[in-house]
Parts: sequence; structure tokens; C-alpha cells
Amino acid sequence: MSSVGRRVRRGLLVLVMALLVPSSASFAGDTPNVSPAQRKVQDIVASLKDRLSLPAPVVVAIEASNTLMLSVEAPAAQGSPFTLAVDGPFLETLTDVELEAAVAHELGHVWVFTHHPYLQTEELANQIAMRVVTRESLQHVYEKMWKQNGTKGNLLEFLGPVAGGLSAR
Repeated sequence: MSSVGRRVRRGLLVLVMALLVPSSASFAGDTPNVSPAQRKVQDIVASLKDRLSLPAPVVVAIEASNTLMLSVEAPAAQGSPFTLAVDGPFLETLTDVELEAAVAHELGHVWVFTHHPYLQTEELANQIAMRVVTRESLQHVYEKMWKQNGTKGNLLEFLGPVAGGLSAR
């Protein structure tokens, strides 16, 4: 499916979710047409948004394939929610701690987007995430992502210096 097709499909999902579910919903209880995985991620989103004092609405979309593994898309229109897209197969490889760290990182991007004039960077998104999750949990997520993608990165670039002046590998 083309990127335009994915955006259209995601836009339709966001529209349906916005119409059916209040923006503060945590998917508690028996919400129809929501998979257990989507409910789990949406609950983590709700918890982390509270801990980060982030009022922006965010809906979760579990996708068959997302080359970024997890990504967040800004609202298409004012008042629409951000969309957190999660690669389903990658989701299955994450522990609960790693999933929370990955979601915290994506919510870091939402925080940056809603607090202008900050510049969107991976390091800043991680600094925001580290307000609510550990550096080590983010490190595990990056290691899994890089292994899955067959790439290698520099943790110092993505996570910033370790407190106390120690360097990351």
C-alpha cells in the first residue's frame, strides 16, 4: 500500500476513533472493535499523558507494517488527535517496560510539537520520555529496533550523555 493510501486509511481510522471515543478515553471496559493490543497501548498512552501533563488527544493504530516501528503523526486538522502508529509484529517483541518506554518516546514528540518553539529531535523526545521512564528501558528499545532493522546507531546521539558525565556506547 502506498504512503498516501496509508495516510488516507489512518485518517479514516482517526476520524472514526474521534467520533466514537472521547479524547480522554483509556479504553477501559468492553469497547467494541478495539483489539486487546490496541487497548493495552491506549491505556499506556493515557497513563503517560497524565504523568507528562500532556492534554493533546492521541489515538493508537496497530498496523501490519510500520518501517519506523512506532511513529506519531500530527493532527490533520485542528482539534483532531495525534495518531500513534505501532508496527504489530514489533509490538509483540516488546516487554511491558520496553513498550512503555517506546510510547513515552513518541509522546515526547507530541510534547515537543505542542510546546513551540522547540525543535523536533530524537534526543529531545527521549529527554521528555526520561521524565517518566528509565534511560535503560529506552536503550533496550533502540537495541531491539536496530537489530530488527539491521542498523546500528549511537546511543549518545539519541539519549544524550549519561548523568554524571559517563558516556554511552
